[in-house]
Amino acid sequence: MQSAEARVASWSWRSVVVVAVAFAVLLLIERWQSAPVQLDQQEQQPVALAGIARNYSDTVAGTDVAIANAEAQAAAADDQWLMHENVARSYMERARFSGDYGDYVAADAALKRAFAVATPGTGPHLVRAQLDFRLHRLADAERQLTLIEGYAIPSPPDERAEILGMRGDIAFYRGKLPMALQLYEEADRLSPGTATFRRAIYAMKTGDFERAESYFDQTEREARLPTAQLRAFIELQRGLLDLERGDWPSAETWFRKADRTFPGYWLTQAHLVQMWALRGNVEQAERGYRKIIARIPQADGMPEVMDALAALYRTQGDAAASREWAQRSGAIWAKRLQQLPQAAYGHALEHELVLGNPATALALARKNMAARPYGDSATLLGWALLANNRPAEARDVLERLSRTPWRSAQQYVALSQAHAMLGDSDRSNAARDAALTINPRAFDPAAPLIWFGHH
Repeated sequence: MQSAEARVASWSWRSVVVVAVAFAVLLLIERWQSAPVQLDQQEQQPVALAGIARNYSDTVAGTDVAIANAEAQAAAADDQWLMHENVARSYMERARFSGDYGDYVAADAALKRAFAVATPGTGPHLVRAQLDFRLHRLADAERQLTLIEGYAIPSPPDERAEILGMRGDIAFYRGKLPMALQLYEEADRLSPGTATFRRAIYAMKTGDFERAESYFDQTEREARLPTAQLRAFIELQRGLLDLERGDWPSAETWFRKADRTFPGYWLTQAHLVQMWALRGNVEQAERGYRKIIARIPQADGMPEVMDALAALYRTQGDAAASREWAQRSGAIWAKRLQQLPQAAYGHALEHELVLGNPATALALARKNMAARPYGDSATLLGWALLANNRPAEARDVLERLSRTPWRSAQQYVALSQAHAMLGDSDRSNAARDAALTINPRAFDPAAPLIWFGHH
């Protein structure tokens, strides 16, 4: 039997992640498609889909025009907060597609200008709440919702339902899952359909995959305007659902369909490229990631894709290329941590955990947990504690999580390794079985290449 010290050595996070270095095994992974698939570079118009923007390029170009118009109107009427709110909305819309933190910073600045000229008690509180929530500033978002609920004239039912839905989202990301579900139910009673998509995410993250699938179907049926963007977004979510339950072939099918429905969207394409890596098409995946990085017209680049590329190079033993891309992405994450820290914690943490410094990862994990103490944050904190050889603390964090409704394969993979590091093989095996019940591929040697699988 191994000693506890030997188990620590063999099960440390560094050895787990660096299992990627042994990914010559990737080439032995089963291939469920005979021919490689190309990214849709031409952005052909989808057939028979409603909506104005037909592809990613058209959508971003449309937001560019909207921003220019809104800024011109705000400059002409600088004392009207509604004009500044429109600027913020336009930047938020572009950020939704670009992923550029600069757009969020610009939206934030526009809202500050709006409140500076607004009469006390008025202003764009709902848009402020939406931006704060998107940037993981939960307490700030909650304060804005409270101000709205204190209006002398009550909001219309649809808006009140959305506020309840947002309160449910805040509860969800605080790890208060029963409260989140209760608020979703209240929102749907006030305005049916408000929480359908939210319920899908709740079901996915609590291991009820069939119900999540049903809610995604319902979300599409309830859509008033089934645009190409919306359809592709739901297809992307279905692919993420299949990643959660380990059905990699189906996940790739959904990502490919989303790329055809709304061509050119970098995030969909990044999900698709990672599937090529998972099934051993390493050179194709490398080219795919590089094409995505080259196509993003922003100064900060796309650090998530750079990290995925750095991890891929590590699987091939190309330490120099891996280090180069990790350094490039690391510089961007450092800037984003300065710009919008709460929004960047989780992503920067993953970068440090896999490609950087374990001590830095742990510091970020604690901040991330403080900002959003929900299941994914707790799981990442567990991994960061393991990376720093603190298995007892990791075990405690992960066991607390297992006493909530949250269910993911990753939390049990981490818990299995925490027990193994502590020399408890029985509990390690039990956690391993729990992970495999959720996702039969949870311990697949290629699984660390899943870089794009979070919400």
